[in-house]
Amino acid sequence: MHENRTLTLDTSGHVIEQGRGGSPFLAFRLSWVAYVREGLAFLVRFLLCGGGATLISLGLDRYAHMHTQAWLPVIGFVVAVAWTIYSVMLTNSVRLFTDENGVWVQSGLFPWEKGVSGVQWRDLGQAGYTPGFLSWALRSYDVRISHRFTAGAELSLRNVHRGNLAVEHVNAVMAQLQGRVMPA
Repeated sequence: MHENRTLTLDTSGHVIEQGRGGSPFLAFRLSWVAYVREGLAFLVRFLLCGGGATLISLGLDRYAHMHTQAWLPVIGFVVAVAWTIYSVMLTNSVRLFTDENGVWVQSGLFPWEKGVSGVQWRDLGQAGYTPGFLSWALRSYDVRISHRFTAGAELSLRNVHRGNLAVEHVNAVMAQLQGRVMPA
């Protein structure tokens, strides 16, 4: 579906996908705020995995009178680190992009979990983002793209870097496709 595109960067650092006919389509990544959330999740994972493994190790030492379970907390820590690395890579794989067919969200690391979901231009209701001081200051917006006919088919993506520009782009393309805006 997307094999015949070349990726280039514009002057503001946005990725532009050149589609058929030379019409530009934008792709947006998640903001650094999403990675801060992963850092906080690491602390919880560390407490759960490392703490749980330590408690199991202490329990085995106490009741089994064996002192060979010192490796269990290390395994708990390794599991927490591996889980966080996977989660960060998964967060990095998320893209919100437009093409000639519609607006899409792509994510996934492994072949069996990679996927694309979206809304076609003809079915798009409206695009919006959540404004606020923190969103503006961090340049991280929650983006919502509704489906005209099915409320359950809407796209909702948190912490999109410059999501306000993504929404402006989607609404501009939609307006142009509906004939409300004359091309320059």
